[in-house]
Amino acid sequence: MLGTHEGRPSYTHRVRVGYVDTDAAGVVHHSQYFRYLEHGRVELMRALEVDYLSFERERSLALPVVEVRMKYRAPARFDDLLDVETWLSEGSRAKLVFTSKLRRVADGVLLHEGSITLACVQMPKGSICSVPADLLAKLRG
Repeated sequence: MLGTHEGRPSYTHRVRVGYVDTDAAGVVHHSQYFRYLEHGRVELMRALEVDYLSFERERSLALPVVEVRMKYRAPARFDDLLDVETWLSEGSRAKLVFTSKLRRVADGVLLHEGSITLACVQMPKGSICSVPADLLAKLRG
C-alpha cells in the first residue's frame, strides 16, 4: 500500500513469517531481516513505477548494496504477519538510503528497524556513477 512517511513516499507490504525463516528457538533468524528489507525496497520502487529489472537491462546500471544497518527490537515468530514500511530516507547523486520499519500486524509492535545504502554502478565494469536524476525524482515523489 502506497503512503507517506514524514512527507516522503512510502510503501507498506505484508509478509507472513515462514517456518523456513525461523531458527531452532522459533524466532525469525537475523539473516532473514535483510530479505525483508530488500523486498521492501523493490516493492517501493515498483509502487513508484520504477521497473528495476528494466533499469538494469536498458540502462546497464545496477544499485549494489554498500551498507546495511539493523536494529532488532522484539522477535518475530513463525506465522506472524508483518507490515514492512519502506521509504527513501536519503537520496543524492552519490547514494540512495532506503529505511524500513517492521511491525507485527496483530499488535502493532515495532520489531525491527533497518536501512540499506546503495551506490550506482555502470555495468558490466562495475564502475561508480551518479544516480540518474529521473530515478531520484521518482523515488522522492
